[in-house]
Amino acid sequence: MDPTETVDAFDPQRRGLSPLGATARRHAGRLAVTAVLTAVLVFAAVRDPALLSPTAGVSPTAGVSLSSGVSTAVVGVGDPTFLVRLELGVLAGALAAGVSLVFLADRDPAVNLRDASGWLVVAAAGFLVGTVAARQFAPPLADLLVEWGRVAADSRQSALELELFFPVAVGGGAAVAPLLLGLRRAGALSRRLAGRTRGLSLLCLVVFAACFSPPDSTTFALYAAPPAVGLGVAVAWVEFG
Repeated sequence: MDPTETVDAFDPQRRGLSPLGATARRHAGRLAVTAVLTAVLVFAAVRDPALLSPTAGVSPTAGVSLSSGVSTAVVGVGDPTFLVRLELGVLAGALAAGVSLVFLADRDPAVNLRDASGWLVVAAAGFLVGTVAARQFAPPLADLLVEWGRVAADSRQSALELELFFPVAVGGGAAVAPLLLGLRRAGALSRRLAGRTRGLSLLCLVVFAACFSPPDSTTFALYAAPPAVGLGVAVAWVEFG
């Protein structure tokens, strides 16, 4: 089947959507259910977000740093942060819906994920390696932001957000370029990563940085920078590669 005919079948109103975008529109309800159910399960399962942080289990001290003092306080008292649990659920739901969307798009005859298998493996590996590596730097980064006066030293929420979500930002930044290039190779996105794809990608990274970082412009930039660099690499690869 011709790719144009396939897109028209998924996009009868001819909104100019890519196969991936048309699939998202067609299965919006199913994707929403997947996201909500995953979010609820994660929210219910994670009773203490501090147990997931790099400093979980550190012996209590006098508490001079944001990373060690706050995390141990949460673990010791057993007082989970409601908002951080909610953020974990929302993030897990969004990731689950995104993975489902990719596999649903593979049903389109114009899309062949096998052609992009190498790129998708690189994206998964980049996300894992980037996340694990950034977890080692999250606690000292939190302490540095306290010294700069960007984050309050007694904010448990800020500590957990930095330790849990900054690594995700770095891992996401490492995965963005191979993911977009792989979906392009598979036929799920425009061959030139057109303005709609770039715009939605930028919107997603801005929303992520705004929702999961502490309320400070410096941390916002730290969260947004890795995915933005990944997006820039993907666009440059397509335009000049």
